[in-house]
Amino acid sequence: MTVTGYAPDDLTPARPDGSGTAIPSRRTAFDDLADQAARLPWCWPALVTLAFGFYQVGRPELWRDELASWSFASRPVTEMISAARHTGATQLAYYLLLHVWIAAFGDSADAMRALSVLAMAAAAACVALVGRRLAGARAGLVAGLVFALVPSVSRFAQEVRFYALATLVATLATLLLLRALDRPSALRWLAYAASLALLGYVDVVALSVLAGHAAGAVLRSWHHADRRLLWFIPAVAAGLAACLPVVLAGSAQAGRQVAWILRPGLDLTDFAFFGRNLFYSTSVAAALIILAVLAWAVAWREAAFMTALAIGPVAAVWLVSQGTYSYFFPRYLLFTVGAWAVLAGIGLSRLDGRIAVVTVLVIAILSAGDQQVIREPGAHNWPSYPVGLGGYYMDYASAAAFVARQARAGDGIVYQAREHQDSWLMVGYGLQYYLARDMPNGVPVPHELFIAHTAAEAGTLYPEPCEQPAACLGAERRIWVIGVGRQRSPYQAVTPAQAAVLRPRYRLSLVKHQRSLTMFLLTRAP
Repeated sequence: MTVTGYAPDDLTPARPDGSGTAIPSRRTAFDDLADQAARLPWCWPALVTLAFGFYQVGRPELWRDELASWSFASRPVTEMISAARHTGATQLAYYLLLHVWIAAFGDSADAMRALSVLAMAAAAACVALVGRRLAGARAGLVAGLVFALVPSVSRFAQEVRFYALATLVATLATLLLLRALDRPSALRWLAYAASLALLGYVDVVALSVLAGHAAGAVLRSWHHADRRLLWFIPAVAAGLAACLPVVLAGSAQAGRQVAWILRPGLDLTDFAFFGRNLFYSTSVAAALIILAVLAWAVAWREAAFMTALAIGPVAAVWLVSQGTYSYFFPRYLLFTVGAWAVLAGIGLSRLDGRIAVVTVLVIAILSAGDQQVIREPGAHNWPSYPVGLGGYYMDYASAAAFVARQARAGDGIVYQAREHQDSWLMVGYGLQYYLARDMPNGVPVPHELFIAHTAAEAGTLYPEPCEQPAACLGAERRIWVIGVGRQRSPYQAVTPAQAAVLRPRYRLSLVKHQRSLTMFLLTRAP
């Protein structure tokens, strides 16, 4: 496709001779190599994303959000659907997909994260195809490579959550929109509507991409004056109608999902944090902004379309977040990174190929330090990266390894919850996940005490505690108590009612402080 303001990629620039006749400029071997690579602009970004995604994919410990995904996806399908009536309705499609994935490949961190790695690699391919359709093959290749090098892309390619899948579907929707705008037909508009419906079931917040799509459609309609482009409106209406049930369910559950997010203001500090956390690198964010300005200089019409996709969803979510609940958090808008990458591809595609290569290498160098930090063992517990502190995290793996070395058959265990006040730390799920892998052969995982109904039985995220702890205590000779932080007494980690049951029956025989957790071993008193 040839776009106004651009020459086809396979034509060699010409220069006039003394008589005014144009003669081809001399091509170099580097130009030939660049053209060869641009023939499959989607392939190389996908391979680079795969390489970065699988590099040390299992090194970071699972953090609480990933443990929530594992908890839901490990349940039978009927129990997942039942739980979605109370919580997690907007992520149900991802949980169902992860459930099938776990059944096929297991629930190790590497296996579960591989699903996101593949989704992000496909997203990189779509970014390249968007760039090619909008501004030519070389723009697509550069856009895809830049996208693959952004640290946040690698970070959430290694996350057992829906962000990579949402990025893929949102970018696919953009590609299908461009196809429909270029050659409108009922089938193409239907495909676009279907992609919007799928996006709504994967991530409701990602539907904010429609703000950018609407602006892009208006720009294209204004330029081409083609009435067939008005089919954009019914296509959007059909897509939104198809995912309306999950949108309504998500709205009803918003208080339990996003109540922790602060309402955004117009403070420049907030937007500076948003930009840095969106890319997981301050220097890469600055580089992409500079390249976006360059894109406006060389092709303002195409740059305007992609700028709308980069900024429109952010503005839409900011505006919605002025209501009852805020959704304004960078990782919820991860899909906009692809638009910034395409802007970079547009800006670099008309420069000398060697300059484009050097620029891509500079971005790789700028991102190298952040790429390594996000693979540290506790990196996934650092939601505000690169702002704040990342050294403190729930070290479930080390705590589980210690308990597994000391555990015996018949042991019980109590995790700090304080009547759900600390349940969000996922101490129980974290220990259960790693204990299942660390326990010696033949020794069962210590069974959880003071639980009336498991989370699966209750159809909730957290187990339901016993109202009468004495009724839920058996004849366990040894009980582990896992507390949060550096604690001196096991009775600080349990509720007063549980402490009243344990204190007269057990004595403290072992204490172990492990980073952010404390393990107590209680043995039955003589």
